Amino acid sequence: MKKFLCALLALLMVAACFAACGGDKEGDDSTTGDNSSQGGVISGNVNENESEGGSDVIYHDMLDEAVDMGGREFYILQRWFGYGKPSIDFQGEVIWEDTEDGTMTNINVAKKKVLEEVQKEYNCTIIGEMSTDTPGDIRTMLNNDIIGGTAKYDFCFESYYYYYAFVEDGLLVNLHDLGIDFEKPWWDQNAVEDLSICNELYYAMGDINTYDNDGTFVILFNKSLYEENGGNPQELYDMAKNGEWTFEEFKNIITGFGHDSVADGVRDEFDTYGLLTETTAIYNHFLASGNKIVDKNLADEPVFDLPTGEGYSALTDAVELYLNSNDVLVTDLPVYLDKYGGTGDGYYEPVCNAFKEGRGLFFMCALIHLPFFRDMEDDFGFLPIPKYNAADDRYYHNMGAHTASVLFVPKGANSDGEKGQQMGIILDALGAYSKDYLTPEYYEKQLKRSDAQDPDSAEILDIVFGSRVFDLGQVFGSKWNTMSLVEKLDVNIQSRVDGQKDLIEMNIQITVDKVKANSAK
Repeated sequence: MKKFLCALLALLMVAACFAACGGDKEGDDSTTGDNSSQGGVISGNVNENESEGGSDVIYHDMLDEAVDMGGREFYILQRWFGYGKPSIDFQGEVIWEDTEDGTMTNINVAKKKVLEEVQKEYNCTIIGEMSTDTPGDIRTMLNNDIIGGTAKYDFCFESYYYYYAFVEDGLLVNLHDLGIDFEKPWWDQNAVEDLSICNELYYAMGDINTYDNDGTFVILFNKSLYEENGGNPQELYDMAKNGEWTFEEFKNIITGFGHDSVADGVRDEFDTYGLLTETTAIYNHFLASGNKIVDKNLADEPVFDLPTGEGYSALTDAVELYLNSNDVLVTDLPVYLDKYGGTGDGYYEPVCNAFKEGRGLFFMCALIHLPFFRDMEDDFGFLPIPKYNAADDRYYHNMGAHTASVLFVPKGANSDGEKGQQMGIILDALGAYSKDYLTPEYYEKQLKRSDAQDPDSAEILDIVFGSRVFDLGQVFGSKWNTMSLVEKLDVNIQSRVDGQKDLIEMNIQITVDKVKANSAK
């Protein structure tokens, strides 16, 4: 396990994109978005004035009077997403990785400023490590730390997908118990509402972290290729901003677009396609219909919703589109897994190369892939995941369960009583100062001015981040076995649901019972 202490550190910038945007193929050993409930967009929270390059609001002034922590050290644990893969531009959360030449990006300068001010204001030290271990090894190590009572780690940034057992076993802190006011603008309000279970909140995100945003799905589209085929990119932007960008429009553009560009009589990864994607992305279309696999009742308890929801048509239409092998290149088909490798960077190579080389009109992926395309010859832009229902007044976007970070706090001596309250104070402070210094650099300058190649794409990012939703069916997917229902190239959805419904509902009830029992202790 490699440790990286906070100092004059620099951002790891990478230049390849061959890893999954929707799933960890290495496995694990065990109109516009409705922002009314959020107050903004990035992590649910960009102030409207920031779109002009700055805000007249000083967010850390909203904090209560600073508390002297007496020199307390806060130690962070986070996984280095994509370690060993040149594919993932993981910048670190709060802390970051150093480089040999000691250069500082604008983002790392902002992180350094956040840390310096919070440490000075609260008389504390904030350090930590980015682990290069596997998710399973990190989980085991953290489990042993909690059970053994060593309490080495104060708070963590990792994917929630691997920690359902921690929730069931009562190993994570209910973040509400730390005294954090999650209505503050530096917390993602959609996440607070959607991720709670039985009125307990174990995961949060906001301006304190950025990799939740990097793990958010969008559609990249090749503007040059669209123009070459008689289209006007502005029409797509206008449809998106006017709420008219639908699955039907998306499908119609894709259908008939693919062709044998190599002229060898074989349709393979070297030809041209209307859509570049993977099977796990089918879930994005389901979510875009406004449905969830697991919704919640009035008691904030999870309820298996797929059997009664309206997502069947969205799933069926998405699968049928993905089965159109003339126009859609699905990168994790057996033929490509065998050829490029089913783990690590390999399996994603066909779609990444196709888009960069101008052979794909649309590419559904997470924003982690942007560094690979910064030197792409063709111009490309951003579009939302299309609505399924034209009448919907908003879009719906997904944050990948495997490739995005969330904040959680392990239970232990560092999170109890006064120490727990101090923890909440520091997390709030890191969020507020990050909103002041980090968010403008990360969101306004990098994403909206650098990665977004035109003002229209920048507006699309506002729509995307303002319309994220979170599905407990994905959060607990590996326990409840729910994601397998919506990530298969198979239209027999009803039979899959009928065959697993009772087991899924039983597993959900087990989780609910455990969460309630832990809360009652």
